[in-house]
Amino acid sequence: MPLVQIFVPAGSLSADMKNDMIQKVTDAVVEAEGKPVVRRYTWVHINEVPDGGWGMSGKVVTIDAMKKSLEKTE
Repeated sequence: MPLVQIFVPAGSLSADMKNDMIQKVTDAVVEAEGKPVVRRYTWVHINEVPDGGWGMSGKVVTIDAMKKSLEKTE
């Protein structure tokens, strides 16, 4: 029984976006397994992490800091 866990900043995904992500991740698992029956047993869990709940290099990373970091790479 496949279980996929996805961690995202709290409030970053709408209900429609979550639904789309769950469908696409499930499709990817089915394709990787090569067995359509696995769809019935695939779990996708989206974990919404609150601001201040992320850390890197021993320090708290805020959602605002993540956004700023992503803007620099675009």
